[in-house]
Amino acid sequence: MTGPARPTDESPAEASGGDPTARRPDGDAPHYDVFISYSQHLDRDVATVFQRGMENFGRPWYRPVRLRVFRDMTHLAASPDLQGDIERALARSRWLVVMASPLAAASPWVRAEIDWWVANKPGTRVLLAWTDGQLEWDREAQDFDWSRTDALPREQMRKLLAVAPGCPRWVDLRWLRAQIDERGSVPVNDPRLLADVAEFVAPVQGRSKADLIGHHLRLRRQRNRLVAATILVLTALLVTATALGLTADRQRDIATERQLAATSRQLVAEAASIQDARPDLARQLLVEAYRLSHTEQAVGALLGSGSLPRVLHTGPTSGALAFGPRGRLLAAADNGGVTLFDTATGRAVSTLDGPRRFTRSVAFAADGRMLAEGDNTGRIRLWDVSDATAPRLLGSARPVGDAQHVAFAGTAPLLVVGTGTQSVLLDVRDPDRPRITGGSPSAESALGFGAAAHPEGHLVATGAGDDRVRLMRLSPSGKLSSLHTFAAPSATLDFSPSGHLLATSGEEGVVGLWDVADPRHPVLRTTLNNPSPSLFPVLAFAADGRTLATGADDGTIQLWDLSDPLRPQQGDRLTGHTRSPDALAFSPDGRILASSAADGPPRADDANLRETTVRLWNVAGPHGSSAQASLPAGQLSGQPFAPDGRTVVTGRPGALWQVGGVPEPRRLATLPAFNRGGQSFSFSPDGRTLATGHPLGFWDVSDPSHPRRRDGPREVEAPQNVVYGPDGTLLAAATPLGPVRLWDVRDPDRPRALGTLSGSGAGPSSYTGGVPVAFAADRDLVAAVRKDGGAVHLWDISRPDKPVRTGAITLRNAGAGALTTSTDGRTLFVGDTQGTVTSWDITDPRRPRSVGASQRHSGKLTHLAAHPTRDMLAGVDEYGAIRLWDVGDPAAPREVALLADGGSHDTTGLAFSPDGGLIAVSTMNSTRLWHTDVDTILQRLCAESPRITESQWKQYLPDRPYDPPCA
Repeated sequence: MTGPARPTDESPAEASGGDPTARRPDGDAPHYDVFISYSQHLDRDVATVFQRGMENFGRPWYRPVRLRVFRDMTHLAASPDLQGDIERALARSRWLVVMASPLAAASPWVRAEIDWWVANKPGTRVLLAWTDGQLEWDREAQDFDWSRTDALPREQMRKLLAVAPGCPRWVDLRWLRAQIDERGSVPVNDPRLLADVAEFVAPVQGRSKADLIGHHLRLRRQRNRLVAATILVLTALLVTATALGLTADRQRDIATERQLAATSRQLVAEAASIQDARPDLARQLLVEAYRLSHTEQAVGALLGSGSLPRVLHTGPTSGALAFGPRGRLLAAADNGGVTLFDTATGRAVSTLDGPRRFTRSVAFAADGRMLAEGDNTGRIRLWDVSDATAPRLLGSARPVGDAQHVAFAGTAPLLVVGTGTQSVLLDVRDPDRPRITGGSPSAESALGFGAAAHPEGHLVATGAGDDRVRLMRLSPSGKLSSLHTFAAPSATLDFSPSGHLLATSGEEGVVGLWDVADPRHPVLRTTLNNPSPSLFPVLAFAADGRTLATGADDGTIQLWDLSDPLRPQQGDRLTGHTRSPDALAFSPDGRILASSAADGPPRADDANLRETTVRLWNVAGPHGSSAQASLPAGQLSGQPFAPDGRTVVTGRPGALWQVGGVPEPRRLATLPAFNRGGQSFSFSPDGRTLATGHPLGFWDVSDPSHPRRRDGPREVEAPQNVVYGPDGTLLAAATPLGPVRLWDVRDPDRPRALGTLSGSGAGPSSYTGGVPVAFAADRDLVAAVRKDGGAVHLWDISRPDKPVRTGAITLRNAGAGALTTSTDGRTLFVGDTQGTVTSWDITDPRRPRSVGASQRHSGKLTHLAAHPTRDMLAGVDEYGAIRLWDVGDPAAPREVALLADGGSHDTTGLAFSPDGGLIAVSTMNSTRLWHTDVDTILQRLCAESPRITESQWKQYLPDRPYDPPCA
């Protein structure tokens, strides 16, 4: 600040805009919501407009100012102690807004104000308005790039970042100063000014920007209606003119909303067209699409965005890959060494330092504590990576001339090293001094051949020439003895995780699957003809052995379903690499496929060579997946989540899993199963009890890590499914052959059988997890499928010991496959065997009324689930297709998203978490989780992709000012 101004005569008011005569405990001194720190020489006019915009934002004309904004020119009078007056104003302010410019950065007043704030106020309550100069954030250093930034005082900002770390959000107001210089003023209703002012008002008032702008627009409409009513009294002529003006205003708002919605849809389409080639840019476009307008296309694209591959950048050439045994660590090799990545965040954890070399191969030991890397000079280096952030070199050896392949022999302390013409064994019991124990005979090869170690460590496959494969017995002492040599391409070799299959491939790109259960007599089971040829093929098995990935010269990756090795089926074809993949690797849980190719940007030292990119693909077996997490257990009930949404229970195997607050799901406890096919477990509404069917029983899960089986009933009934009522006092149990029975479970140790819903039954769909009964929220009403599936009956359970059937819904030409109700219990959704979802108004259960339908599924609907807080419905059909609908208007359900999950045909469960943040879909043996909370998805997309550049912005949004959504 450079000089004082006259004070105002306003009395203090509450920050929320209360009584202007209200007093504070410390006397009559006014309190402020915002203190503006700026350069008077440069930004006096900008600060004036900005102050007026904040004070009038969201304020009806007839009410006092809601936000009190301190600015020296409007609140200071002549004083002998200017510094003291400013500090007292700062002390009475809740937020500090710094107008960033080179003159402000040089101003001693601005620096002093920031210093005072850092010393006396929360650092998190500082906002930046960029009016001139340069601002540049360094993501790596988590600080401003002071070589470019001149709009902020360096010393003061570093103090601020020390108490409030992280990238600050700033708003670009350079346009405002430019417009004031050009036109002399800016209208108070300028849309861009409103949007930028809302950026500051939102944190000050603790409300979202969209909510504030919507409130402001509503106030504008209210003002217009009031003006129209006033003019109506004065003159009919003015009424007509005003009505026309209001209509035009509304039409402009509608036109703006439609334009934003159209632009949002266009960005979604653009993102879909580039998601394979440029997934990072596609993420940025999706975030901006949702920011512009919350169209169903934008929401659907966000929900399915998990299928976009993540892209990691490494050095040039090589591209060898290896996952750690727990899947959180990925080693990527290049000609500068090996980089370790955290697969959850995609960030580099560390780099294995050493002499500059061309690293050809990399492998983890079975326990994940040791990493072996081989380079083009034949040097093998062993690293201790028990602390991935600080890897330590253990020892090295040079047993060969070129270490093209390295692989640990199962859990044995032996390392197989392949040169392309020979395989050598290293004993790594003492990793500080690895030594050679044996090797295979040398063989001539034009392309070089591969080497692979059996997962159990007793067998080694290596080439014996370009078209010969040799199987050798590996002794515990590290000696190799030949068992059998057979004719097969040998450029690439890999054992399946079970060790029963050996995949071979060569120059033609044809993959042979050999049964090597008897290594003396290998049998060719089948061959896979890659749709695209490959001169240097790469391949990898998933951990379950049911999926194989193969790479091709055109950059595509073909997934194969090997559930039946005699009749393999093509799965999805992953596209995006522009050059042949150099390596493929599956994570231990089979959920991530990593691929590398030299298709990155040109190298700085040689434009003819390109950097290597590593892509991480979400997969589910031989198909791409958009799920964000997976559990190695399946069979969910309709109520598998604890009330806090952080714990989920599976029925095959019976287990409790923590899925919230942890980077990856983890098992909390195991629940004994009494049925080989699994059981149905449902959480009570209070989260302290689990009810289980088949047989009927109860568990105390007050401590999820130590569940305790309750005494429970000694009944002969074995319900297939159990469902709690909304208050947890009733339990509906559906048996495979009998009717649905109601139970009083207020005391889980002494449950009491009540009435039955005559004529109801589990039906065929129940055997895939579909629940044939649904409670209508907190109403004394329940819907149950008739035993033959041809109708749904509505039951009054105000007296649960004597339920009364009040209404019926008859299905024509189809049977009921799934049921669920809306959160208010007034709409029943029925999924039938023809793939149709029908909405029924059951406000009056005696006369249910069909109000709408959607037929998007191609097969029988087996599961339905309603979102607990939003008008969203999820459904799964018999082919595993997962669809989400917007049912805000039950008469016209609109499909929002089709979630990619590989189309599993054995779906056994579907449920939303109680807070609606997750949706879970289970098969017999696995469960996949999707985030449905849009804010969480937006944060993930921003974290996984670099900010859109100004040139990219102009390409896709040429008519809008540059405003990156993830800034």
